[in-house]
Amino acid sequence: MFLAVLFFLITLVFIFLRPWNLSLWIISLIGAFFVYFFKLVNWNDIVFIFDLVWGSSLTLLALMILSFALEILGFFDFIAGKILDYSKNKNEKISTKKLMLFLLVFVFFITAFLGNDGAILIITPIVIAIFSTFKNLKDSIIINTFLLSVSFLCDASSNTLVISNLTNLITANYFNLDFLEFAKNMFLPSLFVLFSILFIVCFVFLRSLPCYLEIKLSKEVKFSTSFFIFCICYLILFVLSFFIAQIYQWDKSLIALCESLFFWFIAYRIKKREALRVIKHAPWGIFIFSFGLYIVVFALHKCGVGEILSNLYQNLKYNEINSIFGTGFISALLSSIFNNLPMTLIGDLALKDFPKDMVYAHLLGVNIGSKLTPIGSLATLFWLELLAKRGIKISFLKYCKFSFFITLPVLFFSFLGLILK
Repeated sequence: MFLAVLFFLITLVFIFLRPWNLSLWIISLIGAFFVYFFKLVNWNDIVFIFDLVWGSSLTLLALMILSFALEILGFFDFIAGKILDYSKNKNEKISTKKLMLFLLVFVFFITAFLGNDGAILIITPIVIAIFSTFKNLKDSIIINTFLLSVSFLCDASSNTLVISNLTNLITANYFNLDFLEFAKNMFLPSLFVLFSILFIVCFVFLRSLPCYLEIKLSKEVKFSTSFFIFCICYLILFVLSFFIAQIYQWDKSLIALCESLFFWFIAYRIKKREALRVIKHAPWGIFIFSFGLYIVVFALHKCGVGEILSNLYQNLKYNEINSIFGTGFISALLSSIFNNLPMTLIGDLALKDFPKDMVYAHLLGVNIGSKLTPIGSLATLFWLELLAKRGIKISFLKYCKFSFFITLPVLFFSFLGLILK
């Protein structure tokens, strides 16, 4: 077990620190090589992991291509402009509460349809652009509050659909959860998450901010209403295709990729240079990254970590409330320490023969609880890196103060929603 734990911790440290600016997929692949070299996993284990992550990673890639294609066409900037318009009062001043409310609802739906990783990379520049006319952007309490709130919801609302998070895709694939079953079970928890975040942010965090803001977008967005309606219809059809694929047993990941590439081609016909940049900068390494990382994690499972978790779950499963709250908080705590991607696989393997509600509680834990610390989720790491490039720094202490206050109550209400579903 010592070697498995050592390689896992070294891999995680390298992922968080990114020495020599190494790509994430290179780091995870090196970790996978060492656990295979020391015979902590065998070839059959590698084939099992490949089958588990192939479709999920391909779907995530498709979602990010679709997200970035929508971005270069101005779809999200157009919505941001409308949000500012609807947030104005009679005196043409922006209501802080209205702006936050509309932004968070917007983030909720974008995350549900396009996934948390793509959403956070798209929404963050929009929030920064909205506040770009502020004199003291880097130190502004206002923009930090908006950025932290949006970032939190990107992960917390990623329980809505299977496609909303890579953790959902991996888990649904492992337990054979169909698209409709997942959506029905997670509908009420997701609703409780949204309302609890709206309440906490609007009635607690916004109390220290001014009631009205004087802001406007730094650039006018040209985007026709008819094309906006087309994009909305395309997104709805994109999601419906998962239900259709489920009925006819088609490969959902390949369908998603084809639909995303088709929309990318539309974007290419309109903005060639920007569309080519999307393909060039698409996260092609996401498959290798998740594949390599899960090989490292599987070595931990084989060495007995999964059995320890199974014994914990065994003591919880006899009572519905204990099983949901216990499983969820265990996943939340471990995700915040070791990152939610490794915890997803370890938890999935440990919950193989347990009630499905414990699986959903586990997902709520890894998706929401990972926000307790900045290292808890891949989306948060992307977000912090993006902020650093824009000259905005959010300290570890400031992040944890915000996340600790909001994460625990949101987790509680999400588990309550799962019990009441």
